[in-house]
Amino acid sequence: MTTKKPTLEACDRVLIVEGYGDLLFYAEALEAIGKLDGVFIKEMNGKSELTTKLETFLSRKLLAAKKCIGVIVDADADLSGTCRSLESVLTRITGQAVRHADWTQGTPSIGLFVVSGDGNTGEIESLVWRAWSNDPENAGPRTCVETFLACMDGQGHRAKSPDKGRISALLSVLSDEDPRLGPGARDRVFDFSRPEFQPLIDFLRRL
Repeated sequence: MTTKKPTLEACDRVLIVEGYGDLLFYAEALEAIGKLDGVFIKEMNGKSELTTKLETFLSRKLLAAKKCIGVIVDADADLSGTCRSLESVLTRITGQAVRHADWTQGTPSIGLFVVSGDGNTGEIESLVWRAWSNDPENAGPRTCVETFLACMDGQGHRAKSPDKGRISALLSVLSDEDPRLGPGARDRVFDFSRPEFQPLIDFLRRL
């Protein structure tokens, strides 16, 4: 992956994500499919007050200057609610009918993708864990991770997000220099050709 971050002005395609960890991961995903060049990834410092942040960032000037603008956020506890909320916000801001997992036909093309682990709830770590753990080759390591977390749970220590806990435990060994999602993807821990990733990858290919 390129190390020098491009400027917003130099890119005609923009991908908006929640936080810096998401930025690193989606940059690796775009790199894996040959779509990173010419994309500026904007992280919003979390999901709080996302509507206000989108209203501020997606100015008329920006919308007029760009070819494609995609937004990726986590479903968290409510996929349908998150979809409805962001579809409404982005439709109002852009004047185009924005729908989850799709791109508009206008200029700029606006895309929205809400990430879940099971089609209802979850976050990017949930999807990554499902893709990784469903690979038969990872059956043994998966048991190790689950056993460790169960042991910690028995000692009164439970991750606030189970899937983040699983990914962190996994990467503490397989990507130990920097055990975060993005560096883990850079170290090829995750296989983006897995079918679980297909809807997300299809979305990114259209950016």
